[in-house]
Amino acid sequence: LDVGTLATPDDIPAFAESAWMRTMDSEPTFFDDGNHEQKCRQQVHDLAAAYLSEIDITGEKPVAIEKRFEVPLINPLTGEDLGLPLVGIVDLVLDGTDGPVVVDFKTAASASPSCQVPHELQLTAYAYLVREVFGRDESALEIRQLVKTKTPKIVIHRFPPRIDEHFRRFFGLVREYLDCLDRGVFNYRPGFGCMLCDHAGMCTLS
Repeated sequence: LDVGTLATPDDIPAFAESAWMRTMDSEPTFFDDGNHEQKCRQQVHDLAAAYLSEIDITGEKPVAIEKRFEVPLINPLTGEDLGLPLVGIVDLVLDGTDGPVVVDFKTAASASPSCQVPHELQLTAYAYLVREVFGRDESALEIRQLVKTKTPKIVIHRFPPRIDEHFRRFFGLVREYLDCLDRGVFNYRPGFGCMLCDHAGMCTLS
């Protein structure tokens, strides 16, 4: 599609196929067999179709799509410069009347009733990035879940702008990490990132 052209459900097959092939070229993925791959390809098609059918994209004005932001980490409440940058790739930033709307996409096997606690730190980090880059407070934050049920659906969780307490907790946690590193105290914090760590074996107990 040309820039500025709105996608329609009729565009999905060609668009999904093109996106699939580009992704496989850049990040090859191995499947159990051809049926498994075809099932995954169909799932991409169905989720995209569900998204366009449930979200009125004609009323949205993107100002950033999968944009990489990098800004200095300076506590907005105390002015403390932590001496390192915050780097993040924000899925989508929409132009809102009262400020940018920060959107993050998640896929899920089933719809979760609430995303507030599990994703609080991530949303706060995104809000900080967007505020620093655009010079305006966000008007809202959203998590849009693409739910991979038999009949795919889209679930939107919308949250108000971050308040001081969100940033107090976020920067308090970053400060704690940095203080531990300075002291050579490497607290065991297993998580999803361990699957991507080149040094994960160092944490394995024999």
